[in-house]
Amino acid sequence: MPLFTYKVKNKKGELIEDVIQAADSKDVQSNLQAEGYQILTIRRLDSKLSSLSAGGISISEKAAFCRFLATMLRAGLPLPEAIDIIKDDTKNRKLKKVLFDIAYEIRKGKTMSSVLSKYKRDFDPVFLTMVKAGEESGTIDKSFDYLAKQLLMTYELIQKVKGAMMYPIVIVAAMGANFVVMLVFVLPKLSNVFLQLNVELPPATRFVMETGQFIGDNTVLVLGILIGLLVIGFVLFTVQKTRDAITDFFMRLPAIKDLIIQIDVARFSRTLSTLLRSGVPIMVCLEVCANIMRQPALKKQAKLFGEKVAEGKQLSEVIVGGSKAFPSTVIQTIKAGEKSGSLEDVLEEMAEFYEREVDYNLKKLTSLLEPLLMLVIGVAVGAMVIIMITPIYSLVGGLDKF
Repeated sequence: MPLFTYKVKNKKGELIEDVIQAADSKDVQSNLQAEGYQILTIRRLDSKLSSLSAGGISISEKAAFCRFLATMLRAGLPLPEAIDIIKDDTKNRKLKKVLFDIAYEIRKGKTMSSVLSKYKRDFDPVFLTMVKAGEESGTIDKSFDYLAKQLLMTYELIQKVKGAMMYPIVIVAAMGANFVVMLVFVLPKLSNVFLQLNVELPPATRFVMETGQFIGDNTVLVLGILIGLLVIGFVLFTVQKTRDAITDFFMRLPAIKDLIIQIDVARFSRTLSTLLRSGVPIMVCLEVCANIMRQPALKKQAKLFGEKVAEGKQLSEVIVGGSKAFPSTVIQTIKAGEKSGSLEDVLEEMAEFYEREVDYNLKKLTSLLEPLLMLVIGVAVGAMVIIMITPIYSLVGGLDKF
């Protein structure tokens, strides 16, 4: 049901402002009048936000929210008041709507984790599990402090990956755009000129020219096919099976395979360390960590880790079964952490190490991609020039006969 904010006066003439959940404004009005209030204003909170409900909350915004909330809770501020302060300052309308809902439901006696569970698109299982653990242990301020650090490190890792991939993506996009312009607008005009001349053309040149002539005669159809392929590709990419297939393909490339493994190990170590620090049982931790893995095979295998630990096995013994994905140094480090009783600290240090490795390997991969892309562009441009210059030489040779 939607939320409404209202201003009323009680029988003593005191002004009261609050939030209420109801089916519609008439329901709010009847409820307030039944309590003897003089109604001043009633306003639906989410009416302007409903059109934006499909939008999301970025990792950086969630990290800032967790940081501010942890600070306010440590200062002794009640949870509803702290959320109200953050809600008034936030500019993300989706987050503002969520915070309105949280503040209202908490005042009605519900837990924060139960309210956040309604927004699973924006708050993943790690977030929900840590909030619930903090509520149960009475250390919710520490849970939000850990979450802020976890989200910040995740954000930095994602930004490193995006930054490293930006150059290749821009180059490939520019190549694609140039190819489409040449294919749809330039090639058909050149084809009409060369095919009308009585000059013998090489087979490759004739094929390109006839293709250009066909595109010129069916420009709308070709553009429609290209746009359709882009839409189909985008839709397929949103399907989990397609992304798993892409991951499997890249796992066969040595350099990218190592990078994906390092990203998974860093995420697994960071998340497990944060959950354990929050007091979450290790079986629950492992179940949550399994869902954040990128490799489909490892994700399937990781879902069994919790069951094996529940049977009495050590985590290091369980992970040996996934030794193809987890390097031996990771297994030995976890084993040492279990023996010393400092597993959380060891996992955090390992996460930091692999995050640095990811950063280093991304830079190395980018430096390798730059000359390869330049070589591909050079070959493509050279092939096009040869194909286009050959008929010109043929034309000049034909003119010499006259």
